[in-house]
Amino acid sequence: MKTRALTIVSIVAAVALSAGCTAVYRNSNACEAKMRSAASEEASTETLKIAHTGAGIDGTRVVVEGTFEHVMTAAEAASEAKAAAPAARGVRTPASAPLAAGKPKKVVKAAAVECTFDTTGLTSFHWLAPITLAKPASEAAGESAE
Repeated sequence: MKTRALTIVSIVAAVALSAGCTAVYRNSNACEAKMRSAASEEASTETLKIAHTGAGIDGTRVVVEGTFEHVMTAAEAASEAKAAAPAARGVRTPASAPLAAGKPKKVVKAAAVECTFDTTGLTSFHWLAPITLAKPASEAAGESAE
């Protein structure tokens, strides 16, 4: 009788302890999925690549880091070529060389989001980078109040 009770108590304790640990992974996966869906809506022309997911405080705060990548367009190459003053006329600048050679240059921008969770689930989601998607805390608070 004592052995059975000890076994049951041990199993219940193991399940209870492991349930707290899985919240970290569950919240990390939820934040990553939310980042992918938000990226498909807000930056649909760029490819999102996840590099790192970090969770803290028992999974209540999760930061997902990655990059947005896209092929440089002709307009971007032209503006980059204007910014870098050529040394002499007729000399190709490094910015226009990849497009002229038929090898498109990739543009890579950092991307990061922060998610916070409580016992009910996701409570906040906001972009940390790139600056075009990140909003100051005052703007984000104003939008959520509306």
